[in-house]
Amino acid sequence: MKLIIREYLASLKERGELDAVLPDLLSQLGLNVYSRPARGTRQDGVDVGAVGSLDGGPEKVYLLSIKPGDLTRRDWDGNSAQSLRPSLNEILDSYIPHRMPAEHRGKDVVICIAIGGDVQEQVRPLLTGYMAENTKSCISFEEWNGDKLAELIQSSLLSEELLPQNARKDIRKSLAMLDQPDVSCRHFTQLVKSLSDVDKHGDLERVTAIRQMSICLWILFAWAREAGNIEAAYRSSEFALLHAWPIAKKFAGQNNKTSLAATSAFYSIFSTYSQICSEYLHTIVLPYVGTLHAISVAVHSSHSIDINLKLFDLLGRLGLEGLWAHWGAQRCPKDEEGAKQKLQAEVISYAEAIRQLIANNPALLLPAKDEQAIDISIALTLLAISGDGLTFIRSWLTEILSRAKFSYEANGKYPCVLSSYTELLEHPKSRDSEYRRNATSASILYPVIALWAALIKDAQLYSNIASLKRDVMSHCTFQLWYPDETSEANYYRNDEVHGATLANLDFDKPVSDFLDQVFRECDETPHFQELSAVRYGWWPLIVVACRLYRLPLPLHILQGLRENGRKDCAISADEIA
Repeated sequence: MKLIIREYLASLKERGELDAVLPDLLSQLGLNVYSRPARGTRQDGVDVGAVGSLDGGPEKVYLLSIKPGDLTRRDWDGNSAQSLRPSLNEILDSYIPHRMPAEHRGKDVVICIAIGGDVQEQVRPLLTGYMAENTKSCISFEEWNGDKLAELIQSSLLSEELLPQNARKDIRKSLAMLDQPDVSCRHFTQLVKSLSDVDKHGDLERVTAIRQMSICLWILFAWAREAGNIEAAYRSSEFALLHAWPIAKKFAGQNNKTSLAATSAFYSIFSTYSQICSEYLHTIVLPYVGTLHAISVAVHSSHSIDINLKLFDLLGRLGLEGLWAHWGAQRCPKDEEGAKQKLQAEVISYAEAIRQLIANNPALLLPAKDEQAIDISIALTLLAISGDGLTFIRSWLTEILSRAKFSYEANGKYPCVLSSYTELLEHPKSRDSEYRRNATSASILYPVIALWAALIKDAQLYSNIASLKRDVMSHCTFQLWYPDETSEANYYRNDEVHGATLANLDFDKPVSDFLDQVFRECDETPHFQELSAVRYGWWPLIVVACRLYRLPLPLHILQGLRENGRKDCAISADEIA
């Protein structure tokens, strides 16, 4: 295990990676972290500042200067302002005399040189000499190299008492099987489940569980990135994020030390999740969305079903990342206008990527599974809030409906409720009317198309859905899904079936009556607003859960679109959620 952790540490970059792990480690060691890494602010050589006692010794101030990988001659005293020696000089000349918090002045100071790898041989005499020359009665130096950090992580965050033996086996197996994402994810999800089972534990154990999940996810990501295959890391990060929330939500809104530690640990998982998603999409998807058939060919399968399933999966991933960017822009403080504009530009960029993905990969014009309406809904929501996607929405949904109807009537590969991969490969395996009825016994796809047709005032598309239901698929139960009183307990971990459906949809009524019917249910079932992720401002977690666990997107997220649809079809991003 120590070798695994050491390899992981050596692969981390300084900003946003190694310096994201160490504050949690120091907190777990019992130190009070009073200064964390920041961008755009003067740090005077200190990346992390903490105070407390290690190994039962006297209370000291620990000032960490962090460098990634091995410490080379260039990293020690090169031309870069980020070299270690100038940073250490700044700590001695500026930070300790002038920037040390007043309550900690007079305490012994330990300057920790934290590196992910080793000190190279030619640098060792220079470092040793520098430390000896500048050591004083109240100032000392410590070298925290990869071995030291790995030992601390193993003993404090992954100790035998805190991480069970079976969990250690799970992370080893997950790392070993990175080239087979399904297997790797299965072992990592078992790890997360065992770590998150802390409902009967105290607050400190809960904080530790979140930190453990964060460290394990970082290890998985580092190894996956090194192996050039981050698919397992992507799927595992969604699972870890959702399982960490039921623990973190217990501390939301509180301002004590334990609650702040829990919030910080959850943000660490979210930060890792965001980084994994961004790297996956920017490396694997976005460079190729503008090239005809590029991503379809990249699936490397001779069967159309594999291409179809993967493309709709990528569609949902793109839409979700765009919604996170929209969420981030909504949360930006007024004095960070630049950051807000950058996030808004990302929203537009992801929406454009979705349009290009669909335009260049015709498989996205006909879902193979009815549940792919989930990915379609996520993409539609992003297209709507981007501000200029209504024309594209009309043409895309019209094409989906046209192809689905033709495929059903011609007994082609029409959307079905089958879930088994083998069944999908054989579908349709019979022209028998009984088989066709069973394969299309229910649908969320067509009601979703009808809903969006109503929202964007496309009367023809809405009428086509009505005629499909009346004349072609009268046997099919068209339904929409709503969270219920059991959803909060099951949304994030998917322990039990939850939610309720609205099945008596009447498409022969006018559009306004249809919208009244579906959104009246939102008003009469207020359980969405009671979800902790919504109450505490983390509503995209609901979308993550819907995508991962294959739940329909709650209509409450779209409720604001109806009011705008009554005006001039100009859908406002501010109305989402």
